[in-house]
Amino acid sequence: MKLRILFSAAWHDSSSPCPWALCDESGIVIQSGISTLDSVPKADDYIAIISSSSLMCVNVQMPAQSRRRWEAALPFVAEEYTLTDPEENHVVPGAILKNGQRSLFIVDKKWLQSILAACQAANINLRRAVPEMLLPALPPDTWVIVWDGVKGFLRTGLTSGIALDQGSELQPPIAFTLSLNASLPVPPRSIQFRFPVDATSLPLPKWPNLAASPTPGAQWDWRTEPIQSDTLNLLWGELAPKTRLREWLPKLRPVALILLAAILIETLGTNIEWGILNHKKNRVTQQIERTFLKTFGETSVVVNPPLQMQRNIAALRHTAGLPDDADFLSLLDQASGSLSTLPTGSVTGLHYESGRLDVDLKLRNDAEVLNLQKHLQSKGLGIRSSDIRKTGTGVETRLAILNEGAQ
Repeated sequence: MKLRILFSAAWHDSSSPCPWALCDESGIVIQSGISTLDSVPKADDYIAIISSSSLMCVNVQMPAQSRRRWEAALPFVAEEYTLTDPEENHVVPGAILKNGQRSLFIVDKKWLQSILAACQAANINLRRAVPEMLLPALPPDTWVIVWDGVKGFLRTGLTSGIALDQGSELQPPIAFTLSLNASLPVPPRSIQFRFPVDATSLPLPKWPNLAASPTPGAQWDWRTEPIQSDTLNLLWGELAPKTRLREWLPKLRPVALILLAAILIETLGTNIEWGILNHKKNRVTQQIERTFLKTFGETSVVVNPPLQMQRNIAALRHTAGLPDDADFLSLLDQASGSLSTLPTGSVTGLHYESGRLDVDLKLRNDAEVLNLQKHLQSKGLGIRSSDIRKTGTGVETRLAILNEGAQ
């Protein structure tokens, strides 16, 4: 739901009532009324419409310098047209015109700040304030006048327009005449008149020297007139609202979708690979179990086939009077080559039990312990190390050496 609130020169503070219209996403008015800001309906988005009588639009030639520098100079440029102090003006730049000039929208800064403060006090998260004179659709080479028979406003370009002073059916407002003269020698090809809903029976004005035949347009209703996404937002510069996360989501959505697709593909690939490896593991395990049962009897209890196989083979070798790789002498023989490279007195004790050879060591530093471990592992031995204790002259530790297949 979107709530439009019209702020005119009659609005002074939070106690001032103002017209509003609650619309659905398609722009259809569901509810409308006039009330103070603390009584308006709640909505998802709020848009302030600043009446043409509350702001001024001028076309100026901006100096040829960096945008940052002339943005700071905008209030001083507007001073020439408002005759007020620069700090009292909030100036918003519009589009560049065909003649190279740029349109500037000028509104009283304190008045606009009071609107923002009143909206905040009423829990209205106001993020857009658009000029009323930029709402009418603008056909090519056409000016659009919203006219109630006495006054109104004129839209002349993408971001240009002007409020119209007093006039009548026969006498055009002075501001319109000045704008038309300024457009020469290329005046608009058509001038379209749009009348408010309560003045649709008015005849077309018969203003002299229009330079184009007046044509009637659709009735004017600020409540239902489409507001384009690129319509000038007066909440600019120091009055600009903070960026919300959801405003970035449309920009981030393509990147997020790509990342999500990559994660899904990676996850799917990992699961497929894990499934294949798990299937291979199960097949190997089953094959080992069948070999074990075939070798040692179908009635054997299988818990850890590789370990049981290693132990049974060792028992058979011992029964046959043959040494096993996990025997004390076999382990010592495999480890002796690495141990012999150590300085004299480095090995302080040997302990053997159930295929495990524990070696107590006293070395100069941690690096020597790690190098010894790597050297033993390179010979196919399994190594389990205990904590390394520092002494006054070096370090002490115990390495458990096992045959790799017996671990």
